[in-house]
Amino acid sequence: MAKVLVAFIYMVAILVIGFVSAKRVKTAEDFATAGKKIPFWTNVYSMASAQIGAGATMGVASMTYMYGFSGMILGFGAATGAICSGLIFAKKIREANVTTIPELIRNRLGERVANMICILTIIQVFGILAGQVRSLGTILQIFIPSLSLLNAIIIMSVIMMIYSVVGGMVAATNTDKLNVSIMIISVMVITPIIAMMKIGGTHGLALNLSADQKSLTTMGIVPMISTFLYFGLVGMINNENFLRICGAKNAHEAKGATLTAALLIYLPYMIFAGLIGIMGILLIPELGTSDSIIPAMIDKMTGDLTGAFLLSGLLAAVMGTAASVAMATSVTFTKDVAVRLKRDMSGSDVLKIQRISLIVFTILAIIVGYQGTSIVTIMEDVGAPCVAALIPIFLGMFFWKKTNPRGAAITIAVAVISTVGYWLMGSPLGISHFLFGLACSTIALFVACPLTYRGEDDK
Repeated sequence: MAKVLVAFIYMVAILVIGFVSAKRVKTAEDFATAGKKIPFWTNVYSMASAQIGAGATMGVASMTYMYGFSGMILGFGAATGAICSGLIFAKKIREANVTTIPELIRNRLGERVANMICILTIIQVFGILAGQVRSLGTILQIFIPSLSLLNAIIIMSVIMMIYSVVGGMVAATNTDKLNVSIMIISVMVITPIIAMMKIGGTHGLALNLSADQKSLTTMGIVPMISTFLYFGLVGMINNENFLRICGAKNAHEAKGATLTAALLIYLPYMIFAGLIGIMGILLIPELGTSDSIIPAMIDKMTGDLTGAFLLSGLLAAVMGTAASVAMATSVTFTKDVAVRLKRDMSGSDVLKIQRISLIVFTILAIIVGYQGTSIVTIMEDVGAPCVAALIPIFLGMFFWKKTNPRGAAITIAVAVISTVGYWLMGSPLGISHFLFGLACSTIALFVACPLTYRGEDDK
């Protein structure tokens, strides 16, 4: 009963914040970036909340539960990407004064390249959204075991959708301090302490783990490289965090908030989530699905009241990212598709389309998330073509003057064809379709851009 009550209180609190925040959402810019005036520390919390979602919590724990210490590679990859985002891109992105990745690319590489990236970006972010809504349902099932996974996904998705639709980024930044505080207490303090006591401390952990579980290469060198690169590069150019970078007061604060969130919150959180998964190997050795290891451990180790609080921390972790990704998808679709099809659209119409498209994408994410096999698989499989195309173009756009619209378009085509084609062939070389596509697209950029470069591209 306590678990149901706590879950209910958390849902009500989220909805109340959403409706209160709605008073400050007057324009499409307010909805997308909170008017580009998010205070520094509010943005630190907000960026951490956006970064710490299903992948950072249940995904990392799932990987370490399956592969032992070698599964930590997902967390280190994602955290490295977030740090690089602050060091390399955050300041440049905020100085560009844009809202979406396609908008930034349009300003530098033209309409055709931006439209191609827009399609891939929407697909990639949608894949992340599907993984998040599946996680929300998985956690709610632990609160209320009588619920089916589908019903649990629907309930939590509706809650997320309502507060996002009415409050936008204003609601997200208002809830992020609450969410991050609960997440830190739950995943970085209480859960690891209880789990460590149950297994007999570090001595018990070292004594009972097998050699494979202790090994740093059990997952396999090639899969580890692929996982590190994929989640690292996604973390470096992160669509949901892009809105928060754009919402910072200035470029200096955008860079500082990104680095502070990554170093002080995101990286330590990843490590603790991974350690929880490793301890779960000893506490629940035969779990049906590794995705649910953290909620399953909380359910087994704690009483009703403590367990309810810890589970609410998991809900908070995923809710913040789910809302951010839903908004990123709707804002990208609205600004880079709808507005460009009807250029005389009023501000109120833009805001309306942002809200309607968020609802549509969330409904589609429920369907895809329910059908998916795991959180990590959903995100990596769906997003691979976009990341393989976007990374070399993004780096070239900022740091190589010969990057031009024609070479970039060829790079995107090569990325999509090689990634999807290699996946359809069953990944015959033993490396992931993402890694294969990234290699092909990078080569394509370095070959195509010098061949298609013209002097006027510098103007």
